[in-house]
Amino acid sequence: MRIAMGVGVGFGIIASFWAGCAEKGQEAASRDLSAYSEVAQAEPGADAGTASGSAGETTPGTSASGSEYITKQFDLNFDQVPDVYKYYVLEPDPDKGGKRHRLVKRELDLNGDGRIDVITVYSPQGEIENESFDLDFDGRIDLVDHYVKGQVVQKSVDLAFDERPDMFKYYAKGALLRREKDRNNDGRIDYWEYYENGQLDRIGADLDGDGKVDSWKTIERKAEQEQSKGEPANQMLQPEAPAGNAAPAAPPAAPAAPAKPAPPTPAPAPAKK
Repeated sequence: MRIAMGVGVGFGIIASFWAGCAEKGQEAASRDLSAYSEVAQAEPGADAGTASGSAGETTPGTSASGSEYITKQFDLNFDQVPDVYKYYVLEPDPDKGGKRHRLVKRELDLNGDGRIDVITVYSPQGEIENESFDLDFDGRIDLVDHYVKGQVVQKSVDLAFDERPDMFKYYAKGALLRREKDRNNDGRIDYWEYYENGQLDRIGADLDGDGKVDSWKTIERKAEQEQSKGEPANQMLQPEAPAGNAAPAAPPAAPAAPAKPAPPTPAPAPAKK
């Protein structure tokens, strides 16, 4: 009963999440993925099955490289269609000797339409390497979270829902460091945000489409305080309308932050005649 209730609550969270996305827009949706991730990472029950869910079939097989594996299927809502797939490889057990089945991937169908909505890939150490999400249930991936030692280090987001990521967010120890966007969908990053101590510090923009920063804007802390009191802050650079269908290139390395210019040296006073 606990697992069945958990899955039902999970589906409700996802439905509410996507309804909110329709109202707030795709940009706001990227900020609300924590609830979605919690549902995706929840353990879907014991491998042997439970009284509230069916373990389904366990299918052995051999990969193209010759590795042995098994696939376990789970039907958690009793509709005779698997909701969860877990993939294991057979490998030597360094602790107990012999061999063991190690979980390498898990797939979840969150809305019961028969299509996978979340794919989680695990490292040999059992940690999550990456997790992919289909946010609009169209069978295509819209978000990929990349992990290192259990922590998210990068998020790749497809805001246009065209199977091409156009926003990248970079983290260190859970804190957002940098955000990059391809605003015109030409495959090149043209907008950068840098964060210091969790606050937006500076913004860079490519104005001529060459992938390099042409304009920098420093965010003043005073302006942020004024904004919190209800006063308008400085106008930020606005995204351009998407154009073109070029395949996306790998995101370029982040440009160096602009150095603060030294004060100009005063010109010498003219000599007295």
